[in-house]
Amino acid sequence: MRRNLFVFLSLLALAGCATGPSLSSRMAAYIGADMPTLVQHFGVPDKQITVNGVQYVAYEQWHQEITPGGWYGPYGGPFYGGFYPAYYGGGLASQVITYSCETTFVLKEGKVSSFTLRGNDCN
Repeated sequence: MRRNLFVFLSLLALAGCATGPSLSSRMAAYIGADMPTLVQHFGVPDKQITVNGVQYVAYEQWHQEITPGGWYGPYGGPFYGGFYPAYYGGGLASQVITYSCETTFVLKEGKVSSFTLRGNDCN
């Protein structure tokens, strides 16, 4: 019984470390696809232009995260309260961090021939 529990917990821990395919490999699956397939899977493009018969179609994804600010004490540790916050120095402002990724597909003769990924969240 203990051995079965150990094996189960080990497999459960390993499953938590498993990662799926990268964004690049997922987008590579669309090479050879046509425009209706892109619209079906991603929706209406955010940007679209045709230059010399080559069509460029871009999809943007982004999200924001907010890091909390706070008061910090004289030794660098967090300050959680008390009567004299001015003694402990200034407060730290919250930060808003924007993560984005733009995927641009290149369509030649109506089929995806390549793609590019641009942004700080294209992993």
